[in-house]
Amino acid sequence: MLIEPHPRFNVLHGDNGQGKTNLLEAIYLVGTLRSFRAARTEEMVRFGAERARVRARVDRQGMQRLLEVELAPGQKLARVDGKAARGASYFGGVNVVLFAPDDLRLPRGAPSARRKFLDRAIWNAHPAFLDDAQTYDRVLKSRNALLREGVPNEAQLEVYDEQLARAAVPIVTRRRALVSELAPRVSEAFERVTGGLRVTIAHQTQFPVEGEAIAGALREKLIAERRRDLARGATSSGPHTDDLILTVEGHDAGAFASQGQTRALVLALKIAEIELLTDQLGDAPVLLLDDVSSELDATRNAQLFAFLRGLNCQAFITTTSPAHVLVTENRQDFQVVEGVISG
Repeated sequence: MLIEPHPRFNVLHGDNGQGKTNLLEAIYLVGTLRSFRAARTEEMVRFGAERARVRARVDRQGMQRLLEVELAPGQKLARVDGKAARGASYFGGVNVVLFAPDDLRLPRGAPSARRKFLDRAIWNAHPAFLDDAQTYDRVLKSRNALLREGVPNEAQLEVYDEQLARAAVPIVTRRRALVSELAPRVSEAFERVTGGLRVTIAHQTQFPVEGEAIAGALREKLIAERRRDLARGATSSGPHTDDLILTVEGHDAGAFASQGQTRALVLALKIAEIELLTDQLGDAPVLLLDDVSSELDATRNAQLFAFLRGLNCQAFITTTSPAHVLVTENRQDFQVVEGVISG
């Protein structure tokens, strides 16, 4: 299936279960080499098919590139202009920011979701961060597997302690820098959206130190907590325990913010992320909004589209009702019925 999208607003409408989100997932896959829904590659391949392929011709800053991702069970092949590409060499052709209903549960959800929000925002501007995060996760899994054996292997644990401590440095450093850059933007956006309420965001980490001192601090904690870690079969300390602390009027947003304030806070976080990425990259990312309007009240929805109308970006928006999309100009509508897109 081939579509020619509008350079500004593309509205995909249809009943639930018709496949609207599949197009967003395809665009997200081209930009990130991963799905925001499926955990395994084979889940993105149509039932009965051996493989799937997504191709996108991207015009950016005067340059045109052909991005292609081919999927098969357990396999993923990326190409740029017909040539195989891996890791950071692939990224940069298109940057995407996703806003989905699950994001609206961010303040009250698990810390892992907030860490994912931070890491996704970092990776959008710094593709090499993906390698850093994967290195840390790989060492963490190896250390935890050794801990679960129950018999202390001190020599091997020392090796993993050293590797984990060094791998933690770029994770903590990047997250701290991102939150510092996001904080004033979130505060300004939230005040604008709510009419003057105050919000703060902060990076919660076990390591208040900076640079290589992070490695030393984590190394000491891993040694001190080794007995407990062996009993738990898991590593107690490290950036995998970080969190993003959100407060509204000085109170924990997850526990005390109203539903309207919670939605306004997430909207402010997304606006701040988009503004920061636009400044960092020199142009706006492609925005993917998956049925968000149905989750926002009328006031928040109007504020969202007022912001988007002022941003020079391309957006793909799914909805069950085109009337929810408060854009009248620079817009193309597509109907989605049983996976078929027409417009």
